[in-house]
Amino acid sequence: MQKFSFIIVAIILSGCAKTFMPLPGAVMPERLVGSAPLEAYGEYPKNYQKILKDYLQRKLHKPNSAQIEFVNSPDKIGIHHLRDDVYGYRVCLSINEENVRGQSTGFKNHFFLIKNSSVVLHLFDSGMLKIPFELCVTLSEQRRIYLDDIEDQPAAPATIEEMDDPSLQKPSKIRRQRESLDKDIYISCQIDNKEFTYVFNQAVSSLEESVDIKTVPFEKVEFSKTHILGRLQDKEILINRVSGTVFLTINGVEKKGMCKLLEKKKF
Repeated sequence: MQKFSFIIVAIILSGCAKTFMPLPGAVMPERLVGSAPLEAYGEYPKNYQKILKDYLQRKLHKPNSAQIEFVNSPDKIGIHHLRDDVYGYRVCLSINEENVRGQSTGFKNHFFLIKNSSVVLHLFDSGMLKIPFELCVTLSEQRRIYLDDIEDQPAAPATIEEMDDPSLQKPSKIRRQRESLDKDIYISCQIDNKEFTYVFNQAVSSLEESVDIKTVPFEKVEFSKTHILGRLQDKEILINRVSGTVFLTINGVEKKGMCKLLEKKKF
């Protein structure tokens, strides 16, 4: 069935080269809603830069002349594409390369899905296909602002003489808000005279528990301005971000403790 789908796509693309017929919705990749078991995504690609470098050196026409900008770091995602559901860690790049005639193509969006150190899906902007915005960017209510909050005037450009002045390097209000959301929050909890350490990042909706020198991510994470809730198999943790109270439930047994919310970098 997948082979047949690719044949249909090839026919559509060849036909669109001479017409303006839009692509059917079945061809466009869609982001899957909800989470899947951790094993569905594979191992986190710590060496994702080398994985993509090796892959692009084989795929690009002139890899040595390609200019690349990383749009994001690896993040778990599920994609529905050509009637298949594929899971892994997504990384998006903006790539400017030369075509067979030696002409620059301009920067185009490339979507990569990595699973167990291999690129299992590669989609990119072309004349027929446009990478959907939501595949590369995780929307967050905390980063949204109203139209009236947009500053009327951008910061004045610095002159050559002023460019070395560190006082001119202050980030904008929106940038400061984003940086504060993107940072990790380190949480130290005491439950039954045992210490538990967690790392929370609301920008990517992640909560991880430190186990020895490793971190174990919770499968489902929900949060509000006052609470953080994480679930992992038979374990559930609820942290009050205001009082520091924590409730840890394992196999239906609930224990209460206290946490310190350390909104700063680790040692």
